[in-house]
Amino acid sequence: MGRMKRHTISYVSFFLCQMLVLGGCSESGVIGGRSMEPVAVLDFTVPSSSPNVMTDLGGYSLESEKYAYLRINESAGAVEAFRIVDMESGETVYEGAFSLAKNNASLLAADFSELTKPGFYRVECETYGCSEVFAISEDLYGQLSDKTGSAIRESCRDLSADPHTVLDYLQAYEWYADILNGSQDETDTGIVSGAPDELVCVRDWISGRDYEGSVGTEAVVYSTILAKFSFLYKNYDSALATECLRKASSIYSQSGNVVKSDSAAFRALAELYRASGESAYEAELENYKEFFSSKDVHPDEGYMYGAMTYIVTRQTVDRELCDMLVDSILTDAQSINNRKREITDPMYSQTGGSGEMIGYIRTLMCANYILKGYEYDRTMQMMLHYLSGLNVESSPYEPGPEDEGVFYLIYSCMAALEREGKL
Repeated sequence: MGRMKRHTISYVSFFLCQMLVLGGCSESGVIGGRSMEPVAVLDFTVPSSSPNVMTDLGGYSLESEKYAYLRINESAGAVEAFRIVDMESGETVYEGAFSLAKNNASLLAADFSELTKPGFYRVECETYGCSEVFAISEDLYGQLSDKTGSAIRESCRDLSADPHTVLDYLQAYEWYADILNGSQDETDTGIVSGAPDELVCVRDWISGRDYEGSVGTEAVVYSTILAKFSFLYKNYDSALATECLRKASSIYSQSGNVVKSDSAAFRALAELYRASGESAYEAELENYKEFFSSKDVHPDEGYMYGAMTYIVTRQTVDRELCDMLVDSILTDAQSINNRKREITDPMYSQTGGSGEMIGYIRTLMCANYILKGYEYDRTMQMMLHYLSGLNVESSPYEPGPEDEGVFYLIYSCMAALEREGKL
């Protein structure tokens, strides 16, 4: 997948564990289990700072499948077994045999799914050394969701949150509110609105932003946020929800962004139509049928989430358009699923980069939402494993401010699956 971003790893537990293993694995005679060969050499094709045994540095869910990969180096000799060492006790808590990785003769796979005790561990084997430290945690994705959500709520309160982050945050709330633990809001007048903190922080962000003069795509995004917020907040404060919807309509009208087959406009129209039921928005949405009738259409983020909103609205919908939207998303999801092993191959990933893989996960989440099932859960987790260290650089992708929202959405999705015992 090309070279991934290198960042200071933010996982606090990872820092704590690293302090325990600064000396690396030296018992086998390989200093720290590291290679000094350059990246281009296929035996030990990693930077000197990376281990030969790749693991998910973000951690593993308690009951999920757990596996690591070892890069094969013929000059190092054969290795058949691996062990999992508990970093607190120093004891070996699991032993297993390597197997050939599927579709990649350069890798051996270590499956330790049977290890379900929470703690901090590393994989060790003869000659090659060891992996970095990783955690096995109960409610892993719930913890990541809570951490990311807390950061977004803080950025909403200080008005620094990016609009696209806010939009992903609201999407996560809409889909997975049942796993989010928000507190109720008490207004300055002492009246309890009952609104969860997840929505209150967005309310404060909206009230503190100056979006009246926005135009083009920026205006379209603001109108989408206001319309979605209006729909989600109407049961807590109908007057405020109505005012937000009025502003959403006004901003969309002034945006000038009414070009058909524009995904941002499509998403805004879907939110405006669901919240208002106005026939003018319905008519504009139906104009997209010609665009979606093409078999070469591959919906991007705006189209997919707009489709999700449109097909679940209680307003009158065009059944033919719904079928087109659903078919296009499910077709792309199945194509991605069919390629899951080549996409997540640790050595030779067939993808354009982390952004493209995140886009794949978005598609699979939408497909699962449509199907109301769990057909693509495993594929999503494989992609998260790749992004979290099961890649040629053994380097986790650290979400920046620009993609905090989508990772909150992803973590919330995975937390829901985790708590339902689907991972």
